[in-house]
Amino acid sequence: MHLASAEGFPRLNRSEPGLDATQNRVQAIYEAELDHLLALCTLLVGGRTAGEDLAQSVFAEALQRERRGPGYLRDPVWPWLRTVAVRLASRQRARLRSELARLHLVGKDVPDDAWDRQSIDVVRALRRLPPRMRTCTVLAYFEDQSTEVVAATLGCSTKTVENQLRESRQRLRGLLGATYRDAGDE
Repeated sequence: MHLASAEGFPRLNRSEPGLDATQNRVQAIYEAELDHLLALCTLLVGGRTAGEDLAQSVFAEALQRERRGPGYLRDPVWPWLRTVAVRLASRQRARLRSELARLHLVGKDVPDDAWDRQSIDVVRALRRLPPRMRTCTVLAYFEDQSTEVVAATLGCSTKTVENQLRESRQRLRGLLGATYRDAGDE
């Protein structure tokens, strides 16, 4: 399932004059991890535009951290990017919750041209899950992380993650209906 691509997303120019070692390090990470981070962020926040904004925030924080302490970002860098994306998405949800209530935009849909039909259905179903449950689901099933890693990322117990995933599977079965249940049996 193709969830997001970096098409149309700003690419850095490696030959820019005046880039220091810190900028070059973050630029290399950006180029290597952009597509993966965009897909994760889009799933976490439930929309492409918000996912792009979140991915940019993650890279901005990476650059800031690396400037404060060169060598801060160590390989493999993906777990750090993933953790920061989850934390920023949680903070963003809290800020947006009050704004969305004020603006009455809760029912806004994912644009149909962003993804294929199946992806849209899955994202719409994910958006109907509570934030913590959605985050557990995305990390476990889309990022293929163990319950221990998900628990450490979210700062909760593995039992909590297991309960969230069990409930998520039940809710998604109900939300996605027979269409996807039958397709999986083939």
